[in-house]
Amino acid sequence: MISGRWRSWWWDAALLAALALWTWLVAAGGTDRLDLAVRSWSMDHDPAWARGIAIVSNHFGQGWVLQWVLGGALTLIALVRRRTWRVLLPAVAAYLITGLGAGPLKIWTHRDAPSSGLPPDVSVQLFNPEATGYSRSYPSGHIVNTMVWWPAILLLLALVLAPRTVPAKLRRFLLVGPPIIVFATTCYLSYHWVSDDVAAVFLGLFLARLFWRLPWKSWVGASI
Repeated sequence: MISGRWRSWWWDAALLAALALWTWLVAAGGTDRLDLAVRSWSMDHDPAWARGIAIVSNHFGQGWVLQWVLGGALTLIALVRRRTWRVLLPAVAAYLITGLGAGPLKIWTHRDAPSSGLPPDVSVQLFNPEATGYSRSYPSGHIVNTMVWWPAILLLLALVLAPRTVPAKLRRFLLVGPPIIVFATTCYLSYHWVSDDVAAVFLGLFLARLFWRLPWKSWVGASI
């Protein structure tokens, strides 16, 4: 739930304005030096052990893990225990919010990932006519996933377990930790440019606020 002064829609408007301004800056090439510098550093500091840790940690934002493994399993358990179709709503809402929220922007901006086969100074561009098969780097879907799906998973846990079974510290970690971890790992693994992830933070916070605004207490009888 969003409470107090944080409930104001002005925060949502500010996040969208920040996303629009950031996208303009990226399209104008204002973040190219930062993006290319981080890509170059990650390429030069890439021992096998560090890459292995990053790949495993990056699963905090992997769509198939969040949607089908965790979200799907918890939804199925909640269906068996609660015997009401309403337990489908958290996963359905998270799926629609992330897909409809990030998908169109990814298609429109048409940007390659840092690991693209194109020269880095070409693949870093937005609205790139030379973009290859993977041209949906901006904004990072991994980051958006962490900000919407982990609240949904916590909500599903509240439906499956007793309300206070999940410790408060663990709940806070699962809301804050995954975006930070995935931000670092997507840049390190060259899955996304830094500017992709910054844009995803703005968009992800906006979409997460939409998810939190939904009346979960009246819909499913539980809250995050």
